[in-house]
Amino acid sequence: MRKLEIGPAANGQTPDGDQASSWDTLDSSRDCTYQATWGESLPIESDTYDLVHASHVLEHVPWWKVETALREARRILAPGGRLEIFVPDGIKILREYLAYPTVYSKREQSWPCAGLNPGKDPWIYLNARLFWGARPGEMGQPQHFHKSLYGESILNKLLLDNNFADIQIIQRTKSGFVGHGWMEIGMQGVKT
Repeated sequence: MRKLEIGPAANGQTPDGDQASSWDTLDSSRDCTYQATWGESLPIESDTYDLVHASHVLEHVPWWKVETALREARRILAPGGRLEIFVPDGIKILREYLAYPTVYSKREQSWPCAGLNPGKDPWIYLNARLFWGARPGEMGQPQHFHKSLYGESILNKLLLDNNFADIQIIQRTKSGFVGHGWMEIGMQGVKT
């Protein structure tokens, strides 16, 4: 099985717990199998991969380039190949903030927010979740800013519009790897 991870973890952790050598990788800001930007034409032959995995990467693609990103992912998948995407569920985040700001603030209070929210203001947490994907020490780096917003119906429509089939919500498969917890959504589609 040929597997590609778009935006791989810096620590070498793989989505399924396999050896890092069992995955090819793609990233624009570090040394990978392919150094490229998702959302542009990829330097990969068509019908190459059985699995393409992108965890918390699509939200960093500008909204006007998302269609290109998904078309390219589909192009490089072999027939029957699967695309797995995890993104922040921006709609869920907004709904919880609007309906239950106190609950939202309590849920987020353990997030250090790079020290930028000492007063634990829910509005600051909201903005950080929706527009910023940086970790402490990475403030101001443009590749970390979120440039597109998702929810279940939006992600489903994007996959349908880009000719993916058998679309379904997915959960993390590797035990002990929680991803981004309560505020993420995972979805997969298959190239037919």
